[in-house]
Amino acid sequence: MSSLAGLDWLAEKQVAPLIDALLVAVLSEKPAEPLSFMMGRLATMKDAARQPLRRTRSIVGNEAQIEEEASQKDFIVTKLPLTPHKSPLIDRDSTALEDELPQINYNSTATKGKLGTPLLMQTAGPHKDLHFDPANTVVGIVSCGGLCPGLNDVTRAITLFSLEVYGVKKVIGFKYGWMGLMEEGIGEAFELTPSIVRDIHRFGGSFLGSSRGRPVHKHGQEMLDNLLRLGVNVLFALGGDGTLKGASQLYDFIKKRGADIAVVGIPKTIDNDVCYVQKTFGFETAVNEAIVALKAAQAEARSHKHGVGLVKLMGRHSGFVAAQAAVAFGAAHIVLIPEVEVSLQTLFKLIQERFKKRKYCVVVVAEGFGQNLMETTGTDASGNAKLGDIGLFLKKEIEKWLKDTYEESTCKYIDPSYMIRACAKKEIEKWLKDTYEESTCKYIDPSYMIRACAATTNDASFCAQLGNNAVHEAMHGNTDCLMGYWNNVYTVVPISLCVSKRKFVNVDGDLWRAVKEMGVSLADKKRVRRGSGPKSLVDLEALQRGEVKIL
Repeated sequence: MSSLAGLDWLAEKQVAPLIDALLVAVLSEKPAEPLSFMMGRLATMKDAARQPLRRTRSIVGNEAQIEEEASQKDFIVTKLPLTPHKSPLIDRDSTALEDELPQINYNSTATKGKLGTPLLMQTAGPHKDLHFDPANTVVGIVSCGGLCPGLNDVTRAITLFSLEVYGVKKVIGFKYGWMGLMEEGIGEAFELTPSIVRDIHRFGGSFLGSSRGRPVHKHGQEMLDNLLRLGVNVLFALGGDGTLKGASQLYDFIKKRGADIAVVGIPKTIDNDVCYVQKTFGFETAVNEAIVALKAAQAEARSHKHGVGLVKLMGRHSGFVAAQAAVAFGAAHIVLIPEVEVSLQTLFKLIQERFKKRKYCVVVVAEGFGQNLMETTGTDASGNAKLGDIGLFLKKEIEKWLKDTYEESTCKYIDPSYMIRACAKKEIEKWLKDTYEESTCKYIDPSYMIRACAATTNDASFCAQLGNNAVHEAMHGNTDCLMGYWNNVYTVVPISLCVSKRKFVNVDGDLWRAVKEMGVSLADKKRVRRGSGPKSLVDLEALQRGEVKIL
């Protein structure tokens, strides 16, 4: 990067956002001495930047996250001013409505018998007073990023609940992610009605379509213009970390313009890596479907002497799917996740240790594991680093090691698209890119099978309640927030808090301990396992002495 290019990058990525943040703070707080206020705010930012990040044990024993200490003010949700609109739910059940919903304790566990300062999270639910008049309210829905089980369930829930319970004026669906809010895609926006969404939850994928790219901080003004032109009052954004950041950035444009629009996010990620959210929709379905691939890997591996069944699952930064599926399946011997570094030599030793007890081994790997072992280059349309295919990489390395170590061995990588592989995919992708401006090509490994399927019944129920609660909170006037789930209670949390950190598998927690207890270990020689397999019909020692003895 040249010095001039570096200065341009610094100005765009670092200085400009800092100035914007300071100006927004001055305009919102209106200090008597703006210059002194900004200098003080800069000093605070400087001190905060010097504080080291640390890994902490979260309230939910299976999770950990890189985080600074949060304060109570970080949990305060932005609210539009209340107006004298009464909820239509009063006529249904007035006793179920409250002026102020209760709060729950975020950090309710004690360390060494001491309970820290309680941090309270706002619960979600119906309110007596609303900010928006339902009869004049237009709702918009957009889904962005990768596919995830439950997208259609949430879209359906928001549409039906908004129209049939709150009686809003209209619900608009925006096609293909943030592009649908821009000039290039706004023409494809269409009205969602009960008859249109009635059965969409039976199918996987995204009824509204999805896409990556179109960063909101660059196109927010254009998106806001289109929202105002269509009269949208509430926008629901379904997506992961990048989508939620975009939703918050869009609200910044809305706030600067003084527009009366609420933006509410519903976190969608199979990886389950959103902070301050116990569980995201699609995760449970992903684990259920992953077990199908694990069963196939086990069947392949145990059918061969020194057989290895290798399965790659979703998990770019966090290995929740791999860990949870391994525990649920109960027969995954080695689990590799991004949170735990394992060298190839250690992996080979673990497989060898497993072979001492059985002649087959099942290995589960999260897609983000071992990126340091491969050469990776470039980013996708959303700015995420492109991951190397750790599944194919490990298959090649394991096969080479097996061939050098055992006379009879095999390694099966569970991939339904075995015949086309990457070469055909690359050719198709090149043709699509040359032919169509918007295109994509996916070859089906278990990861794509999992994220494209319909939600399980329990996940579908979870999606419906997320959608319903999102409508409650948006109509009340809560904005720049997302729908969460904590300690088995539905919550509403500021987007800024949730996207400031990432949630990881707690390697000292219950989930990872269960994975290690069920899997193979280099210390397995200390364990005594009885009934380790069928007994031979021939006494091999007697055979070597020339005394064949049938058992």
